[in-house]
Amino acid sequence: MKRRVYLTTAAAAMVAGCSALSDSETSDEDGNGDEDAVDEELGSFDEFEDLSQWTVMEGSLTADEEQTYVGSQSARMEAAEGDGRIMIKREFDTPRDLSNGYPAIAFASDHTVNPTVQLTDTDGDRLLLKCAVNADGPFVHRDLGIVERVGEPDLSSVEHTKISVWAGDRELSLWCDDYRLVGRPDTGRVLLQFPGGHETVASEAASILAEHDYPATVFVNTDYVDGEDRLSVDDLESLQDDGWTIASQSANNASLIDQDAAGQEDQISSAVSWLDDHGFDSAYFSYPLDGYDESALELVDEYHDLGFVGGFAGHGYLTNAALAPQAATPDADEVTTLLDLTAEYNTITSLSYGTLEGSTLTAFEAAVSKISELESEGELEVVSPSDVASDNIAE
Repeated sequence: MKRRVYLTTAAAAMVAGCSALSDSETSDEDGNGDEDAVDEELGSFDEFEDLSQWTVMEGSLTADEEQTYVGSQSARMEAAEGDGRIMIKREFDTPRDLSNGYPAIAFASDHTVNPTVQLTDTDGDRLLLKCAVNADGPFVHRDLGIVERVGEPDLSSVEHTKISVWAGDRELSLWCDDYRLVGRPDTGRVLLQFPGGHETVASEAASILAEHDYPATVFVNTDYVDGEDRLSVDDLESLQDDGWTIASQSANNASLIDQDAAGQEDQISSAVSWLDDHGFDSAYFSYPLDGYDESALELVDEYHDLGFVGGFAGHGYLTNAALAPQAATPDADEVTTLLDLTAEYNTITSLSYGTLEGSTLTAFEAAVSKISELESEGELEVVSPSDVASDNIAE
């Protein structure tokens, strides 16, 4: 690989990091901290062409001219054995107003990781966002979901942003490129989704959602329709009559990464044909077992308008319509926090539930109750995939 070394160790970089922090503190004491924040426009925020803007806090950072998403290079963050974590930081001379934007970044890694992006305001309060990155997967945009709020972060006055990933005892690399700012809806949006086509969708979910007149989506493995413990064609037609979207989870539940491109296409296209032949909507897809690679993403983009995968929900407008993150079976406490953040930050959250029984059914009922509470206050709306596809794709 052609790699221009920027900073090879965090030890040297920490000196620069401390210096930058000291300068910031001095500026606040001089009164410069009251400067008006720079209003950042939506679109590309940092293409990592100038790595001198970033301070290495842990691990190392180099420019990689072979593994790129846009431009001439990407930023390669590396953890050596014993580093524990990689972290880089970009501090702004003048605070940035990111209140109208929301971060999304192109990532790739040689390990399965969940990178964290942090936005910290001038008071030190911060918002933490994450995404899921599969080992040796494609270098593509990832839409970040909120995972934690510390204090009361003011996104109109962001002092610095950080990118980090936990390495533990692993040696790993994380590539970053095209840090973008995308829009958010005026009101938080929630999608209710049921992958697998289990019969509990009809026996449990349908009546619960009918009480609120909420739309939902069931993703079916078309080979399993009418099978044991699965929805029948009659069930699907009844749900569609009630406003549900009947969509694809491919022909069967085999992971797409276990097949070559021809096998992937057969699995995806045969489900599309079945749905179309039965009068259902083939525009939307959920990855079986959350497995995908570059060819699978290309096929989902070719055959569908949106593809959903397990990850971190609570994102802005989608930069990657083939890889929309779902929160898979969050428990009652998790979903309450997630929905509160969705309402506060006007994000898009997809909640995904498989078989509705026991604790999963209890968690789903808690989610519907919380959604109803926030919807009645005008802070959330329940939407369908078609609403997101038509209104919430980043330019």
